[in-house]
Amino acid sequence: MIDMKVSEGGPDEVRDFLAMLHEHSSWLVPKRDHYLWEETDREDPPPIVEQVLRHARAGQMRICWDVLTRVTGGSVLTETAPEFAPEAEEPELYLHFLVTRVRYRPFTMAALVADARAEAAQRGARLLRTHCWTSEDGRRVREYEELGFTATVEFEQLRSDGSLWPGQLLQTWV
Repeated sequence: MIDMKVSEGGPDEVRDFLAMLHEHSSWLVPKRDHYLWEETDREDPPPIVEQVLRHARAGQMRICWDVLTRVTGGSVLTETAPEFAPEAEEPELYLHFLVTRVRYRPFTMAALVADARAEAAQRGARLLRTHCWTSEDGRRVREYEELGFTATVEFEQLRSDGSLWPGQLLQTWV
């Protein structure tokens, strides 16, 4: 097991976070005209960049570091689920944007999920939920199941280009 440390991230880590998000979204959305991390200084950044900046400023970003202090992943933790998620019947913490460097994916995912569980317990939330892309082979869903999540609701989210993004809601008890 590679030793990982997770701590609160902020504006200084936004570019790394966006670079990882771009890295993953490039295989989800093959055509990209710009790099997300280059958009942070624009007066009107793309919505995803503004959303990440807002989470960072609110202290909701978590960053994973390896022993050499390289950023290997990140996530966002909020007490609010996205609009497409059914309302939870329990107090919950929602894990958004779990993103990693490909090379460190299993270790970083495990560290970020463990951190989210600990944070949920500290806040008195019994439920931790997240969502992911279903992918053609279901690999992403299985990654979360291996970390203790249970798949619940499948959904499709309308994207700005008019296509549908197939997703899976997952949950685990803390």
